[in-house]
Amino acid sequence: MAVLLPATVVRPEQRAVSPSAVQLRAERFSFFYGDFKALHDISLDIHQHRVTALIGPSGCGKSTFLRAINRMSEMVPQARAAGSLVLDGKPVEEMEVTQLRRRVGMVFQRPNPFPKSIFENVAYGVRIGGVRDEPS
Repeated sequence: MAVLLPATVVRPEQRAVSPSAVQLRAERFSFFYGDFKALHDISLDIHQHRVTALIGPSGCGKSTFLRAINRMSEMVPQARAAGSLVLDGKPVEEMEVTQLRRRVGMVFQRPNPFPKSIFENVAYGVRIGGVRDEPS
């Protein structure tokens, strides 16, 4: 079951009065799993302090796009991206991945673990928080 929250419609004349900065920009972004092109030349601006909803049927690429923003697909064999994803003026592929994931959060309808062991997935959050050793 998907839960959709109401979004505010902003008319063009309202944007001129209350502009918001572009937080994330996708430019001609495509994503491939081997030879399969899952995302086709997406160009999209996501504005700061605005609600953006990705809506579409199952299998259309919503989760693939979100995973690409957070660089979660880098661990998937033969997966690759083309085009650009820019967060606050900096390409996401140039950002330190832990810092990126601290800034870009996402919640999926179904669990979406990293392609690692269960332990590594559970320990990930604690480790990026700075905890390294087991308690004595």
